[in-house]
Amino acid sequence: MKETQPPITTVDEYEGYRHALEDINAECSERERDVFQAQNDSARLDRARAALFRMYRIRQGILDALKEYERKHIQPQRKSG
Repeated sequence: MKETQPPITTVDEYEGYRHALEDINAECSERERDVFQAQNDSARLDRARAALFRMYRIRQGILDALKEYERKHIQPQRKSG
């Protein structure tokens, strides 16, 4: 997965991104555990931190795409309704 996500253009894509966020959150939890388990091995700790940082960046890309879609498509509907 890329860190910068393409814009969401449909409701189906929006739902797909929401499901992907759940998967990425689970992946982040696993990577966080790896960091804690690697405390006594500096090389392993560096690798675990790098993997966690990458997951966080992917997660942020998904969050940004969701937020932008919501800003453009969901919030305006709430205001007019």
